[in-house]
Amino acid sequence: MNTDATGPAPRPGEDHGEPPTTAGAPGPRGDHPPLGSTEARLRRALHEEARSMAPTERLDAILTEARGTRASTAFTARGRGGDTARPTRSRRLMLPAAAAAAALLVAGTLWALNRPPAQAPPVAATSPTATSVAPTAPGTPSGASSGAPSSIPTTSAEGLSPSPTAAPTSAPGQATVRTTVPVYYVGPVVAGSPQLRLFREFAPASFPSPSTGDNTALAALRLAMGPAPAGSSYRSAWVGITPQSVAVSADGITVRLSGGTASTQQLAIEQLVWTVQAALGKSLPVRFQLADGGSQVSPGHPVTASYTRPSDPMAVLDQVAPIWVDEPARGAVVSAGKPVTVKGVASTFEATVLWELFRNGRRVDGGVTTAAQSAPARAAYTFTTKPVPAGTYVLRVYESSAEDASTVAEQRVPLTAR
Repeated sequence: MNTDATGPAPRPGEDHGEPPTTAGAPGPRGDHPPLGSTEARLRRALHEEARSMAPTERLDAILTEARGTRASTAFTARGRGGDTARPTRSRRLMLPAAAAAAALLVAGTLWALNRPPAQAPPVAATSPTATSVAPTAPGTPSGASSGAPSSIPTTSAEGLSPSPTAAPTSAPGQATVRTTVPVYYVGPVVAGSPQLRLFREFAPASFPSPSTGDNTALAALRLAMGPAPAGSSYRSAWVGITPQSVAVSADGITVRLSGGTASTQQLAIEQLVWTVQAALGKSLPVRFQLADGGSQVSPGHPVTASYTRPSDPMAVLDQVAPIWVDEPARGAVVSAGKPVTVKGVASTFEATVLWELFRNGRRVDGGVTTAAQSAPARAAYTFTTKPVPAGTYVLRVYESSAEDASTVAEQRVPLTAR
């Protein structure tokens, strides 16, 4: 009976220490101590013994002992004549050790039989046939720069092929792709000026389907090297020379021409570089091949070199015109009776952009706007004219000098309102 009023009686099997007893009173078995006291002492002794043990790796020792015992096994006889025998302690230890070793052997055998066969090292992939490209001399020659400005328009360039693409030819019944492509023309920064710069325009182009980056770039090059657009003062250095193919690889763009030009016109090769990079939407280095075996694309520009557009804003200004008009395009037809929205890119002093609209040589509208950034940066601008009646017009966007109001740069775009 539990005499402790502060706690419940211990449950069977629980160890709550020695129960209180009366001095000199016999336990349940006469003069032996109570069972709970003996059990508690036994448990504590076993617990202390277990804590003092330090298990070690004994497999090798057990196997060695088992082999030694196999040669001299002793038995202890029980009863007369040894009719019943039991193994000694060594024999008892050998049996579980042998069983463990057998289990390891069986497991190892099964793993060896069922493991997957070792795979042979992969065979190196066969390289595709390399495209013949003129070797590139180390460094960039004078006049060719590295890097690319952020003004490269993003143009779809899907389906690029690492080998040159033949000039597209329309087969009977073959679909034709019609799109607009960025084209760079060489022209005077101001009408009548000897100072030449590159003007970007988005021109309509068509070529056989499917539309690929190669075909788009080839169409843009044909326009850049072809006759100057009507009503423009652009000049071409590529008369009689045609682009034959454009190929794009991971490290560059290869343009194959029918031959080189003997023209010393400034920016002739830069015109092709800017055009093909813009049409592909990639600022990769451009290399040239000449079908006639020539060694120079233009005077001072060997086929052994790579070319790209500059990245420094000041160097960019040495190549491109300060004023571009992107919309409306040259020769565009706009809605009569509605305003015309004009968009473009400029690099002008204090970001100031001036504009005029002429009809039959008479100024009918004009104004001033600002680009998002001033020179030497290139940034977008936009403005809207008054509603325009039906008729033909010339839009003039320009920059004037802060000193004498003379024209510093201009771009003229003819359009029609219907």
